Amino acid sequence: MRTARRSAKSNGLLLVFCLIGGAVAAETNPPVAEYSEVLVYPTAEDGSIMHWLGISPLQYNVAYIGDSMSYDVFKREGLNELTVRPRSGDRVQNRVWRKMHFSGTVVGPSAVDLFNIAGYFDYAITCCFAYIYSPVDRPNAIFSGSSDDALKVIWNGKKIWSNQIQRSPTYDSDQAPAPIRKGWNTLLCVVDQVWGGHLLCARFVDGGKGVTDLEISLDPALPEAKRYPAEPYNKEAAELMRKADALKLDGKLAEAMAAYELVLAKYPLADIAPRAAYERANVLYSASGERSLGQPEQAIKALEDLLQRYGDDLRAEYALLELGRIQETVLKDQAKAEATYRSFEVRYPQSSLAPKALVALARILAQQQKFEDSILTYRRTIKKYPQSDEVMTATVGIADTYALAGEKDKARHQYEAARDMAQDWHDNKYGVDIGKQAWLESILEYIRKQLAQK
Repeated sequence: MRTARRSAKSNGLLLVFCLIGGAVAAETNPPVAEYSEVLVYPTAEDGSIMHWLGISPLQYNVAYIGDSMSYDVFKREGLNELTVRPRSGDRVQNRVWRKMHFSGTVVGPSAVDLFNIAGYFDYAITCCFAYIYSPVDRPNAIFSGSSDDALKVIWNGKKIWSNQIQRSPTYDSDQAPAPIRKGWNTLLCVVDQVWGGHLLCARFVDGGKGVTDLEISLDPALPEAKRYPAEPYNKEAAELMRKADALKLDGKLAEAMAAYELVLAKYPLADIAPRAAYERANVLYSASGERSLGQPEQAIKALEDLLQRYGDDLRAEYALLELGRIQETVLKDQAKAEATYRSFEVRYPQSSLAPKALVALARILAQQQKFEDSILTYRRTIKKYPQSDEVMTATVGIADTYALAGEKDKARHQYEAARDMAQDWHDNKYGVDIGKQAWLESILEYIRKQLAQK
């Protein structure tokens, strides 16, 4: 079982979350959790670091354009670039630190494309962080790297390099003394993006050769933490996961649940572990109607555990929605469901599922006869997420809310607007998408029934 111990050193205030009464609430971030077990990744053959915690785009004061490397992007969060010790899922400027595994680019096999973290942007910064374990002291080691564009390097809490430049990267163009100590070290690379490409190359050299015996962790580790090489660890976990999936497919749900629990018990650090946690909850109870053991209360506990252990994983976003649906439709606890749906946008503001959570919140508010709040929430969905299909759902939802409130004229007008939108989407926006057309046809049929009753 993976355990964590809180460091005595606080790194300021970060935004984290805890489960309270079935919902997720924000709280002051505790000191950094250092883990007793971590996965570790090797360097590339030349010593380049290909595994990072990454976050972007981080904004800097416009007064620092052309001098971005002298700006500390963590300062406005009450943090400091020299002492920041991130974990996956931590937030800065409402952005999230993510675990990234790179395999090179067309520029070079050891270059990492930083746009893979959060997409394209200009005039902002990407930060890449790694916890690096060395089996020996290397007092003469040198940091060696390059970037597109400017680069600042902080090694073990000290700024060792800063190069305010606009360029394409060239391997080993930026070098600075970086003594490596035996045990754990920390590396933060701050990379500016002006325009064009956005790349980073980073490694350590000693005696003119790349240091290749370093181990990279994306979690903060205790000094004596057990280190598991990621490749064999993940392979063994995947083999167990395939057996669990086969049992579920065969309808052996109790055995499948036990198999998923075995994955989580033996390989809690594995890349596949969040999916095992999600499948376990789904086997216990499925709000979407899949075959399950019919245990919604146990499923809620499993979903809460997933959110606590793997809150930064994409499946946690689905788990939070699933939690709300079970609270709403099975437990009939509208207050808890409302709190859960409200928490979604706070916890996952960049998620593509955020508009679904808003629509669910609006529906719950209407059921509680909070009609004005419901309509405002539907309208916020439409305004904030204009490219989402939930715009259609929200448009119909406004009509449904007017109908529930007894405002027949407003309901009819809104249903007619929704009908016109659905027909337009059917004929134009999704004119060649059979699946979406079937969805829109079901909406049109629903609207016809509602109008016939008015």
